[in-house]
Amino acid sequence: MIPKSLSNETAQDSEPHLTVNPLDRRQIVGTAFTPDPFGGANAPLFVSSDGGSTWAVNAIVPSSPATHDITSAFSGTGKKLYAGILKSPTSSLDFLRALDFMAAGPMSLLKTRGNADQPFTHAATVKNGADAGKERVYIGDNDFAAAPQSATIDQALNAGAGAAAFTSVRIEKRTTAGQDGPQVRPVSHADGTVYAAFYRWRALTGNFQANTLVITSADVVVVRDDKWGTGPSPFTALKDPSDGLAGRRVAQGISLPFMIAGTAATGQQRLGGSVTLAVDPNDSAKVYLAWCDKQPNSILTAHVRRSADRGATWSPSDLLTVNSATNVALAITTAGTVGLLYQQLSGTGAAQRWVTRLRRTTDGVNWSDLVLATVPAMTPPKLFDPYIGDYDHLVAVGQDFYGIFSAGNVPDHANFPNGVTYLRNANFTTHQLLKTDNTTPVVPSIDPFFFKVTGG
Repeated sequence: MIPKSLSNETAQDSEPHLTVNPLDRRQIVGTAFTPDPFGGANAPLFVSSDGGSTWAVNAIVPSSPATHDITSAFSGTGKKLYAGILKSPTSSLDFLRALDFMAAGPMSLLKTRGNADQPFTHAATVKNGADAGKERVYIGDNDFAAAPQSATIDQALNAGAGAAAFTSVRIEKRTTAGQDGPQVRPVSHADGTVYAAFYRWRALTGNFQANTLVITSADVVVVRDDKWGTGPSPFTALKDPSDGLAGRRVAQGISLPFMIAGTAATGQQRLGGSVTLAVDPNDSAKVYLAWCDKQPNSILTAHVRRSADRGATWSPSDLLTVNSATNVALAITTAGTVGLLYQQLSGTGAAQRWVTRLRRTTDGVNWSDLVLATVPAMTPPKLFDPYIGDYDHLVAVGQDFYGIFSAGNVPDHANFPNGVTYLRNANFTTHQLLKTDNTTPVVPSIDPFFFKVTGG
């Protein structure tokens, strides 16, 4: 996705996210830990107006020189874009809006506060009923101001109006070991059903700063709201049968490492769990969920489960289990095809590779396997954590999948067995990146990669 004009860049463009305008699928926005290449006061978005064939940068995110965490979402109203970021250098949690994602000038600040982590943005426009036309924005985050029940959804139920009032909904209803995990993932259906998934931390040991922290007991929790979050007690529609509290515990008592820094044994990538869920656009009762935990002989193990009754019950065993995997992302097309994107560490020692895969199924039993990239895990050396990011992203629009991931950018066709196009200057014979003069070599780095799979 790095355009030719930025061929000199060597940033670690990790932790990517993607959104596609449902009104015009040619309009796509990607984000990553990318500094403004022009040295301005705003961080850039990667923008495309031709369906991802070409990309440019539009530096309109008020954060400098880059952002910390950043995710964005089209609302489905014009070219309007919403974003949740951890601003640099203050690390404040900022909610932003642009009326036109391609226009110049910084995004508008809708709300700001401190002491939160990993904002994850989802947006939609109501199509039917009395609220038709209203834009709903849901930003999942770990709000330490609410600790120990820190899992939070900040929602704006009429985000297109004026200052777009956000309210904080605390979706954790149980005791925790001081906080919940940073991952809070909301997703909505057109009928007004909104789901979210998160890790409830129950017990831990070790020290985060010493890179020894282990969550020794955690639950994977799914919450649901049936009216866009508009009622007096949002996200309490789904109760757990064992204690009657809001939030269905799909997995209980799992463990996972929570690292401050990646190591050679983990392919330079820090690990801290991963969770994702998707709702079938044809039936809001059908939900897929994936999460990662620690299993023997695996850095993290991904599990996929399914519910056909709005999250009340779940498949008793995994539909798919993947060892040494992280950065799981689910999406479901209008054809009912389920897609799972993840990044898997393979090999040992100097031969380790990060393999990015898209798996697809129509029945939850038979899964295809498309390898998007397989790159050396130790090249390039990391500049900061996370190495490739705490998440990637997958979106379904109609019958098509759109996705984004970050990976090492050494130009070698063997690293991309199903093909690749570089926009930046590169020589695939000598395996060298080249500056804008198309002659001078550039050291390898981490780049964001976009892909599209048509027809599910």
